[in-house]
Amino acid sequence: MSHLHYPEVTEYRLPRKNIIAISCIDLRLTDELLNFLHFDNLTNRYDHFALAGTSVSIGATRKEHRALFKEDMLNDFDSFKHWKKTLYEHIQIAIDLHQIADVYIIEHEDCGAYRTFLKDGDFTTPEDEIKCHKEFAVALSKEIRDEYNKLNVHCFMIDIRGNVQLLDTSTVS
Repeated sequence: MSHLHYPEVTEYRLPRKNIIAISCIDLRLTDELLNFLHFDNLTNRYDHFALAGTSVSIGATRKEHRALFKEDMLNDFDSFKHWKKTLYEHIQIAIDLHQIADVYIIEHEDCGAYRTFLKDGDFTTPEDEIKCHKEFAVALSKEIRDEYNKLNVHCFMIDIRGNVQLLDTSTVS
């Protein structure tokens, strides 16, 4: 049996309070996502919000990313604005009800939403795929930090086997 690889504890500050985990709707990774959250000692300490493509769907609301999207996806631009509004409403209620202090943005390998939404969503190399996911995750992280400056935000990438790598971390001073 192989062992899963997770980020080292020195790579980011582990949450001491509750979190909200933002992930994709991909059915293949539900157990792997939960295993990672449990590994980070978050059992019964997280709210989970899932939307297609995790951060790429929110990226359609940013001017600097709109050129990356397929034209027919941008025809439904109002849908993406609603998704963003709903995400932010969930973050706020998680703050109000569960006093979350951290956000986990969890991207994943082989995401169908990236292929569906983006012009170049079929990546030629794993490095290109990770780079694209990181760009969208970091942009969402920055938006969340701008809106909720008391939240720590950590961005991760999970592969199909359940291995996780840290893409970025932003913590409150």
